[in-house]
Amino acid sequence: MDTPPPAGNGAHNGKRGRARAMVKVSPYMVIPSRVGGFSLYLKQGDRLVLYAEKGELFTEEHKQRLGLLGVDHLYVRTEDYALFTRYLQDNILEILDDESIPVGERARVWSDATTSLAREAFDRSLPAPVDKRRFQRIHKLITDSLRFLSREDALKELARFIREGEELFQHGVGVMVLTVTTLCSFMKEDSDLIVAVGMGALLHDIGKLELPPEIFAKKFETLSRADKDLVKSHPALGVGVCSALPLPQETLQCILFHHEREDGLGYPSGSTGAMLPSYVRALALCNEYDNLTRGRTERRLTPFEALVRIKSMRSAFDMDMLRRLIEVLAKADLTS
Repeated sequence: MDTPPPAGNGAHNGKRGRARAMVKVSPYMVIPSRVGGFSLYLKQGDRLVLYAEKGELFTEEHKQRLGLLGVDHLYVRTEDYALFTRYLQDNILEILDDESIPVGERARVWSDATTSLAREAFDRSLPAPVDKRRFQRIHKLITDSLRFLSREDALKELARFIREGEELFQHGVGVMVLTVTTLCSFMKEDSDLIVAVGMGALLHDIGKLELPPEIFAKKFETLSRADKDLVKSHPALGVGVCSALPLPQETLQCILFHHEREDGLGYPSGSTGAMLPSYVRALALCNEYDNLTRGRTERRLTPFEALVRIKSMRSAFDMDMLRRLIEVLAKADLTS
């Protein structure tokens, strides 16, 4: 790319840095009248040129010039990435509602914002990963994302970002997207409920942080009876982890009951489908689907194979909810 011309307050020609210790980000996250608590860089060959200084007010000219230059990516320093994702989280509604931004780019920005927040919530090094402040940020992000997640074209784009990775927080994001999009297909008007379930879906495995991680690296059927009992304790442990938070009842039910089955053979309560709310049945299904389609390539099923597997377990899952999930995936062209 040619050297960019001055961009008003945003051009800083001559200040350059090597293309390392940097994170690639979307140019569409620049919102006029917002201050970025991070510096932005443009790439020139193997070098980076400073485009906007930390603490600088973004202007309409910044945004227009990036479009004229055809900039595909901007860069932030690794040490500024937490500030960058916080900026995205604070401004996600404006970005997602901007129809001038391609849906794929909005999905990319959403993924950056959500993945960062989910990673914090599942950080074993923190004494209280999900504190009240982080809970409020999760609630706001899901609330601000609801309209975007209900779009048929959004799921197809989001699939590029949420299908990879075996970490708990990555699985939580995947299950949240699948559960919310499925519920939005038939109960879009009850946004408060969907937000509550979205939080439960994102945090459903938070109880696993209380257990030795090596237990979950093994196949469940190969575990000893004692270790199986430990694994089965993670839903109740998850409720305990979140006990100090002002969580809605629906969120707590999602965390506690996400391994229940229609036939009553699930855990921890052995409740049957008739005893479980529809949103819990949706979450249990989406959790199974995401588990089957996530992970290492050699053991990961395709969407079609996963749906066939779930269909064969008719007694375990709500078949009407499965039909709704298939419809959602089919509209997003994600069933093959």
